[in-house]
Amino acid sequence: MSPMTRPLNRYRYDALDRLVELEPLELEKLTRFYRGEHLVTQLKGQDAYSVLQHDRQRLAVQSLDGGERNSLLLVTDQQRSVLQMTGPDGDVRQVYAPYGHRRVESGPGGLLGFTGEVVDPATGHYLLGNGHRAFNPVLMRFNRPDSLSPFGRGGLNAYAYCLGDPVNFSDPTGQFARLITSLFSVANARITMSPAIPFKLAKDALQWGAAGRLAYKYTLGAAGSTVAGMATMASALTGVASAVAGITGDSEAAKTLGFIALGLAGLTLVSRATVYWAARDPKTVPALKRFVENKGRVVTTGEAPPDRFLPSAPPESPSFFAPGSPSAPPLSPGAFRSGPLKLAGKRSYDEMLEVGTNWPILVARRQWSPLKPNKRIRRT
Repeated sequence: MSPMTRPLNRYRYDALDRLVELEPLELEKLTRFYRGEHLVTQLKGQDAYSVLQHDRQRLAVQSLDGGERNSLLLVTDQQRSVLQMTGPDGDVRQVYAPYGHRRVESGPGGLLGFTGEVVDPATGHYLLGNGHRAFNPVLMRFNRPDSLSPFGRGGLNAYAYCLGDPVNFSDPTGQFARLITSLFSVANARITMSPAIPFKLAKDALQWGAAGRLAYKYTLGAAGSTVAGMATMASALTGVASAVAGITGDSEAAKTLGFIALGLAGLTLVSRATVYWAARDPKTVPALKRFVENKGRVVTTGEAPPDRFLPSAPPESPSFFAPGSPSAPPLSPGAFRSGPLKLAGKRSYDEMLEVGTNWPILVARRQWSPLKPNKRIRRT
């Protein structure tokens, strides 16, 4: 065989059409193992590399090189592209062109690349879909046409990558582009760090009939917080169901559940934006708290307290009203002074009124005057 026709690589596939072995010219054979769409382990002679991840997010690479085991932490961006690998021997950094072109390195630093996909060591191409289709980052296109083009999900251009937008889309299968859902995550994280309305407070306010009884801004804030909490839970459960469907091989159910989870994430984003708009008003949360504490009764400043807090006068003996009964210490003629009245016993009505921010504070004082010696207590 002439040098011009000698192959650089030999590729072997299993019965599921997955790339399981690469045999570079005059180099050791590579054996790969997958879980779903992602590489989990690669063997090279006595060396091994394992990828640790959560869902689709790459977290670390564990290597066994010459009997020595090391762990490398991954720094990725919103596209899951590996920007840096940090290990005991230092950092390995990568810089990418818009379509993912980069320098090819050996060792664990050259295992993962653009959008977290595996790089072919011989060509520098990305073998997407577990080796289903090769993407050339230099030509910014695939090497062979898409089987889902031109009338399917592949689009009109059978060789295009991510509809010409590699920043906001990814294509892990090599068949159709996917919107990067981390855009919703970034927006949700930004709104989550902003002022918010607690979920329980919003739920209780709606249960007590806040709609139609409070200002529309307060009502929208409570409704947005409640919807956001419920949509977040539903989105998480739908995402788990989608992952289970993908593992069991039900691709249609996984795809449908994935779109439902994406729609719920959008609903959560809109609801949290409404909460952020309402919570910017510093009066929103206190108004909802007052409404819940008064169990659906709207209390405004200066309004009398509810009937259940009205004081009951203590029983007084008839001798209290008898003529000449002393009610205060004797004072010298012409003396006049006032001081705070200390009410003994349990918490008094005066103290309860001082706790309420919207109720008038009642102050009790003793006053003695020679002009009105029979007047005992004056409340102001």
